[in-house]
Amino acid sequence: MSSSVAGAPDLSGLIELSRDPALDLKPVILRVQTDLFLTAPVHDRAILQAFESLATGLIPTVDEDTLRIVAEKLDGCPDVPAGVRAALDARGFPLAPPSEPETEAEADRVIAENPGALIGTRALERLLARGRTDADLARTLLGRPDIPPADLAPLWLYAEPDQRRAITEAVEATAALRPCPPAPRRLATSLVEHSHARDVQAFVTALGNGLGLPPNYLSAAVDPAARYDLLTLALRAADLREGEAVFVFLTLNDSVARSVDRVFSLVTLFRETSRATARDLLCAILGVPVMERAGGEHQPLHGPEARRPTPAAAERGGLRTILPTRLRRTS
Repeated sequence: MSSSVAGAPDLSGLIELSRDPALDLKPVILRVQTDLFLTAPVHDRAILQAFESLATGLIPTVDEDTLRIVAEKLDGCPDVPAGVRAALDARGFPLAPPSEPETEAEADRVIAENPGALIGTRALERLLARGRTDADLARTLLGRPDIPPADLAPLWLYAEPDQRRAITEAVEATAALRPCPPAPRRLATSLVEHSHARDVQAFVTALGNGLGLPPNYLSAAVDPAARYDLLTLALRAADLREGEAVFVFLTLNDSVARSVDRVFSLVTLFRETSRATARDLLCAILGVPVMERAGGEHQPLHGPEARRPTPAAAERGGLRTILPTRLRRTS
């Protein structure tokens, strides 16, 4: 049973009294239900269906004074069910139509803030893409219980610690199924050198180029405090050793190095996140495809589509040396 329904007040006593022909409690029940509907913290499907079922049954039977009070209360509420609007309109108390959002961003926000709205795949992709740069929308989406943790990976930077762990675990379940290409050989060494020299721009550029990230990848962290979390995922994806990552945390930025708690949290994040998971989280946050192979597109070695070596290439040593044919014995 939905928590919203389970926590609703028990009105069975009022309903039982309403069956007494000497008493007419239908107006009271309708007003009470209207107040409960308007003060509900969320208008999920259970709340909407329960209110619509009861209100549409009572509206045709109550007096006009009660309807006027109910209509005034409901006017301006965007979540009034269509059946309730139609019932009030039939009695001569039409409600003002809900205001239409002026932009697609406002329409998306309305969908995200409505717990009873079903979010389809395309709508969710659009909301997540916008949530990457909209902190309020991101937190609204993170607060919806109907979106699985794996789908919330693009909003990992905005999530609270417990939710980050849930997202990370969900991503880890599939990240390990894809091959993780090795990082460039000298990437870790160059990053340590740039950090030692406190050349932040060279460090950020080398890390982004080494992982094939967009030039402005750090701007994905709208909150400056979260940029080192994003940077830690990138360091893990770059396959740095823990000691090298700690060296970066202690040398690249003085404000981070001075905070023992901050360094400890970054080291914990680095230690508890697998390389494949860090790669997938990084790609989800930045909205870029996951690279599964080093060296670009896979080229088959055999089959009709395979590239055939030319004799010139063989002479240049581009092919493995062909062993001489074994002579057949004749005696």
